Amino acid sequence: MNRGRTGGERRESMPRQETAEERERRKARNRRIVVSFFAFIGLVAVLESPLARVRHIEVSGNTTIPMAQIVACSGVVYGESLWEVNRKRAASEIVAKLPMVDRAAISVSWPSGTVSIHVHERDVVAVYADPNGFYELMSNGYVYQKIPSAAGLPYPIVTGQDSELSVHQMASAAVSSVCRQLASVPASELTGVSEIHVNGDGTVTIYLDNDFEVLADVANLRGSVAAIQPTIRYFEGKGYRPGVIDLTGSPPYRYTPFSSLPSSNAKTSSASGRGGPVEGTSSKTASHP
Repeated sequence: MNRGRTGGERRESMPRQETAEERERRKARNRRIVVSFFAFIGLVAVLESPLARVRHIEVSGNTTIPMAQIVACSGVVYGESLWEVNRKRAASEIVAKLPMVDRAAISVSWPSGTVSIHVHERDVVAVYADPNGFYELMSNGYVYQKIPSAAGLPYPIVTGQDSELSVHQMASAAVSSVCRQLASVPASELTGVSEIHVNGDGTVTIYLDNDFEVLADVANLRGSVAAIQPTIRYFEGKGYRPGVIDLTGSPPYRYTPFSSLPSSNAKTSSASGRGGPVEGTSSKTASHP
């Protein structure tokens, strides 16, 4: 009986033979480990390779801002890993640091290692005039540069209480608001406007080349400019001479001849516009019914 137990114990201690299916699973697992290891090594090699670095930076769309300034503001540097180029953040940095840029877009070309930066610059919409000279204003109120004269320029002249404008700085909030409104006005509607005076109370006085003056709200400057020409045509058709047309608020639009004002402040300007018809009610004042 002792021999039987011994034999049984021997049989229980013998290792179990690996089946063919288990052997194949083990080999497949080992292959995956080896492949993953070399894939990791390859990825590290690619990331550290000069081919995965920024080798070229291109800038387009800029007409006045130097390329080097745009690149510096983007934060993108030569030799940086292409994986680390945050396109959205770089575009936001350009717009935040360069007031003359309206928007920016960035793309990455992996084969060539090129980062392409495309910017859209703001347009000049007006010229600010004060005793110190003339200043070009961008569509957001940014003072772009001082110029010797406004003669012959296709932009309306803006005047106001800003006594000291600084180049490469923002104009006052009121003037900047006017600039933003002017950015949406078609140039064809401004060909006759020679001066827009910012009154400082949320309104502007627009001087026209036909000696009419128009009072308008800054917040609705776009609509007011569109209403100028048909409104003036109506009053001229009724025989009214140049005076002040009040386009603030909603119709009725009121007309007042200069002779009825405390002091005449008519100016010779160069403007016209478009708008809706109005109806006169008297020789002193007239308004839309």
